[in-house]
Amino acid sequence: MITLVQQYFSESAQKYPQKLAISCESQAVTFREADEFSNSFARHLQSLGVTRGSFVPFFMKKSVASGLSILSILKADSAYVPVDVNSPAQRLGSILKSTQAKVIIANNDSEAKLKALIDDTSQVTIVNIDAFSPTDTSPIDYSNLSIDIAYVLFTSGSTGIPKGVMIPHKAIIDYIDWCVETYEITANDVVANHAPLYFDNSTFDLYTAFKSGASLHLVHDELNAVIPRLVSWLKQREISVFFCVPSVLTMLLKSRRLKPDSMQHIKHLICAGEVLPRDILDAWMEMYPHIQFTNMYGPTEITVDCSYHMMKSRPEAECLSIPIGKARKNMELFVRTEEGKLTQAPGVPGELLVRGTSVAYGYLGDTQKTEAAFIQNPNHSLYHDPLYCTGDLVKIDENGDYLFLGRADDQIKFLGYRIELGEIEASLNSVDGVVEGVVVFNDSEDESQREIGALVSADNDMDSQMLTQALQEKLPSYMVPSRIVFSSQEYPRTPNGKYNRKAIKSLVFGNS
Repeated sequence: MITLVQQYFSESAQKYPQKLAISCESQAVTFREADEFSNSFARHLQSLGVTRGSFVPFFMKKSVASGLSILSILKADSAYVPVDVNSPAQRLGSILKSTQAKVIIANNDSEAKLKALIDDTSQVTIVNIDAFSPTDTSPIDYSNLSIDIAYVLFTSGSTGIPKGVMIPHKAIIDYIDWCVETYEITANDVVANHAPLYFDNSTFDLYTAFKSGASLHLVHDELNAVIPRLVSWLKQREISVFFCVPSVLTMLLKSRRLKPDSMQHIKHLICAGEVLPRDILDAWMEMYPHIQFTNMYGPTEITVDCSYHMMKSRPEAECLSIPIGKARKNMELFVRTEEGKLTQAPGVPGELLVRGTSVAYGYLGDTQKTEAAFIQNPNHSLYHDPLYCTGDLVKIDENGDYLFLGRADDQIKFLGYRIELGEIEASLNSVDGVVEGVVVFNDSEDESQREIGALVSADNDMDSQMLTQALQEKLPSYMVPSRIVFSSQEYPRTPNGKYNRKAIKSLVFGNS
């Protein structure tokens, strides 16, 4: 029985020792090579003072060494902490302080940069994984239990201090076993890893491949910086399972590089992390009818995804929003109404709350934020049963599917009305001729300057007047953006690939 996620890999190494396990750019390792190297490197970490329950960050660009670092840290009975190599010194310092890390892993490409960022290297040992030569490669006996932490991912905190989300082995196993079964992933598959390793979507890529014995191909940072190049890469690598944020589909479609045979090997294309635009999905489904498209939903705090919606047919023309679907196995979803009641009744809007095995333990070293976001199930007090309060607004449709309405903190009050920016964005992206649109709000202290705006890329023959008229047919007048900025450039994005709404707001409103 699998109780620890590294056992996925070791079992696949027994079954498929000579098979390619992890590849990035021109580097690749087989299952046996990776298994044996990580056994030895785990022992090396332990010799440096890494003990059971330690948090071990690794600081490097996505590479084969990244995958080997993850496996080694897990095998040392520790939890891994991926750190973005573009992190400023302050953020890195905050992560090292939160984790109380004694060891941090780098490679040849990142070691010098890491040393320059750390003020006092006497407090932490920097280990260069590229300089390590394996010795004892025999299997390791583990002390960890399934309830122990496997990784900590740091998300942005509202105070500027990153929040470390603690995810145990059992939460990943609960999620991955369901994914492999649902998407029928086997050793014959080739899985792409598009998301950065410090973004929770990468959990799907890593462990579905490790469990099934599929080959894992990492989309390296330079390739990810030029999204259109992904088209040929996906074809050349014969990727069969591709998980990405929806905006990647938008960018690939806009690149005009997609051909009927571009995605001939892909059988599953899964999106999560952002709203999936109806028109973008429709265009992809028309071009590639052989692909199973799935929209998934979930914040970092519930181990990647808690709901899913498999598209069996192209979306209807009147569809404004692709559902985030129903709860996956062993997870339960609730709508918390404005009155504070939990419901699963159709039509009632409110905040989405999630319970189940995959809910995180909370935020590392931050009891206050943990208690605010993870609450005891109000339906009983018999045992510890945390519900994660997502901050996302949803409602349930007549089919029992959950519909994403927007962020609770994206709900604005404008001209006396409560408005969901997500609702405006869904209507905007449903207008014929709109390729991509993001809605933002100028919340200036000067009421006369407050307005709703949009950054839009659209067909060449569309102008502001035409778009405004189209939106007036879909929305009340007070919800129609008064400032529309057209752009053919790539939209600003966060390191996770999501829209950088702060930067987009500056593009639309300037510095006002």
